Amino acid sequence: MKLPVVNEPVSLVIKGKAHKVTCTDVFDGGFGYYFDAQFPKRSRLTFRVGERCALPELGERCLADFVSYPTNDSSKVRFLISK
Repeated sequence: MKLPVVNEPVSLVIKGKAHKVTCTDVFDGGFGYYFDAQFPKRSRLTFRVGERCALPELGERCLADFVSYPTNDSSKVRFLISK
């Protein structure tokens, strides 16, 4: 499995629509890999716990689950990719 690369763009498919985000951090959480994604300020996307999105650039069946907003800035979002 490929992982997002820090400071590189990655495409997330959310509800059938592709969004370009920038990966700001990647770390091993034990049972999966967490990564923080910086969305453009104008995107105004909101997520619910457990909401899934696809990462087609990282693999055909690569899915990421929304985990949290790691800061008060809603444009930075943390996702989990299961191992």
